[in-house]
Amino acid sequence: MAAANASDVSGNAPSVAMEAGSIRAAVVDELFRLALFIVYYVALICLGVAIIVGAVFAAKFLAFDALEHVRNGRAALLVLVTAAGLLSLGAVFGVYLVKPLFSFTRNSNEQRVEVSRADCPALFGLVERLSKETGFPMPRHVYLTTDVNACVFYNTAFWSIFLPVRKNLEIGLGLFNSTTVQEVKSVLAHEFGHFGQSSMKVGSAVSVTYTILYNLVYTDDFIDRALEAWRRARWTPWRIFGMLASGLTLLVKRVTLCVFRFVMRGERKLSRLMEFGADEVACRCAGSDAFVSAMCKIELLSECDEGGLRPFLSKGLEEGVLPEDYFKSHDAVADANAKRGLPVLKPGEAMSAPYDSGLAKSRIKAIDVWSSHPELSDRLDHARKLGVKRDDCETADAWSLVPQEVAKKVSDRLFSVVTASMEKKPRRIDADAFRDTVFRLLDEHMFPREFETVFDRRLEPFDLQKAFARECAESPFTPEYRRLVGELLVARGDMATLGQIASGEKEVGSFLYNGAEYTRKTVPIEEHKQYLENLAKLVADRDSDACSYLSHIGGEEDRARVRSLYEKIFVVVSITDRVGKALSAHDAWLNERFARGGEMNKAEYREFCGRVVALEKDFQDGVVEVMKAVPDVIPDNEAGRQVVEYTKRVHNTEFDFGPQTFEELQRCRAAFGDMCISCQRRCLRDLARFALGTKH
Repeated sequence: MAAANASDVSGNAPSVAMEAGSIRAAVVDELFRLALFIVYYVALICLGVAIIVGAVFAAKFLAFDALEHVRNGRAALLVLVTAAGLLSLGAVFGVYLVKPLFSFTRNSNEQRVEVSRADCPALFGLVERLSKETGFPMPRHVYLTTDVNACVFYNTAFWSIFLPVRKNLEIGLGLFNSTTVQEVKSVLAHEFGHFGQSSMKVGSAVSVTYTILYNLVYTDDFIDRALEAWRRARWTPWRIFGMLASGLTLLVKRVTLCVFRFVMRGERKLSRLMEFGADEVACRCAGSDAFVSAMCKIELLSECDEGGLRPFLSKGLEEGVLPEDYFKSHDAVADANAKRGLPVLKPGEAMSAPYDSGLAKSRIKAIDVWSSHPELSDRLDHARKLGVKRDDCETADAWSLVPQEVAKKVSDRLFSVVTASMEKKPRRIDADAFRDTVFRLLDEHMFPREFETVFDRRLEPFDLQKAFARECAESPFTPEYRRLVGELLVARGDMATLGQIASGEKEVGSFLYNGAEYTRKTVPIEEHKQYLENLAKLVADRDSDACSYLSHIGGEEDRARVRSLYEKIFVVVSITDRVGKALSAHDAWLNERFARGGEMNKAEYREFCGRVVALEKDFQDGVVEVMKAVPDVIPDNEAGRQVVEYTKRVHNTEFDFGPQTFEELQRCRAAFGDMCISCQRRCLRDLARFALGTKH
């Protein structure tokens, strides 16, 4: 729902550089779509009323007029059941259609801390200046979070289509790390751009429309559960009416899904264009350079937050510790990221372009019709073309806008939400202790930055014994090796994207692949498949070279250790792949049977139970085989003990299927899969550290 009633500054989505049109045209288009929705929904309501009235009259006729002519008791009972069924069908279907009229969606976030002018006078001063500069209204409420983001949000109800909605402003204090007041000003000005956009009124209406359509199509509430129970009723005459009611709602859902996609597709295009309009407001208020710098820093700060700070906090939480202050812990993580090769951001140093990680780029450039934001590169190009210069730049550290006690309150709110369900609360540690924890976790769980691309993945298959037998004199760990691996990983993602485009799962218009234009009918699947196969072979050769090199350097103990690590990786991959194919066959059969639904006769039920038994046994045999080959795959903890215990018991039989034990099977499968991946990662990390040591 967040995408429907919130507009944030940090969204990043496929390119709209090829997308033509103005906001005015997009608004007209979306108003047309909304008008069609209103006509459709009114027609649904009329249909619901007609069904209710018809059901009432039919039930009245059966119960009072037809019944008096029935002399057989069994027939009379059938007439009464029919009357009751018609009344129930009309009532349930009518309520199903009108329930969205009374729905109310609250955009809630437990981590938000509302602040006032008294709490943050400097921040509110900046917000008030922006309100005057832009001529747009002040937000109704201002909230702070720990996110690296800012957004406009509001609550919705059906009548919001026709009535104005007051917007709220959420500011993520993660934005304030390493930024200036001017850069934060540009971000907030972007949000004020959304406050003032007349098209935002259309966005509010679309948000309500989204809520109604989503609830009709996807929400599983008490009515849906009642319909399902009614459809499965034991008494056939009563079950027929349940099946009829369920069929009617299913038909409405299918038609509504088409309307949903029609309305939201226009809204997404409008949303992408609105982002450019809000960016213009940001550039006018803060200057193009400040906006470009802010956007580039946000991208990098988000990466450091999601890929650095939060994982470190999660690992610390597993050990029962948390830092005293979320924001003060940023410095320790920034130093850890610097050790891994990421740039160190400073408030006084502006960025003119996004950080280039050196990784390969996708060959596909397309407009995703469901994206709400343009691609970052297009937004930066747009801002640079505006070329707005400001001489009144505020170069002070952004943290000067927020008192320390307020930031601490936001930090404490996050930690209280995260630990709310924990029986044993984590211990708080000071900044120095947290820094020690971060660097210890960095050494234990992270790959050395220069070998991350090469080892933080699944190795390509190659002949292990041949690699051990030959000797590679020169180190294969070259920039070319890293480039090839990065290109392969991106190419695999591109293959998935092309498949989604070809199947229609991903809706795009024409798109560019390797600089040439294609459509859904001409997706270059075979061309990319050949490119991918060639890349995989090149990387496999390099992986083999790396194995040969590492297994022939150092002392005898080092060489034995390296060979043991490679053998462990290959054994785990070989067994899990083979077992995975067997389990996938069972999954496909069971998923098809679940999707088909309906009652099963005794023979079908026995076949179903037999499949579950076979799935369980194949999984148990696979776990035992891996444990024998690589004993330390299963960790000595509660999850590991549960998996081991699971292999010793029979939970389902060919005559009985236990849903709860089936869920336990799925949980154990997921846990065991994670354990196998963790085992491979540990081996690969050891190989990366060994490679790092040989380099020095």
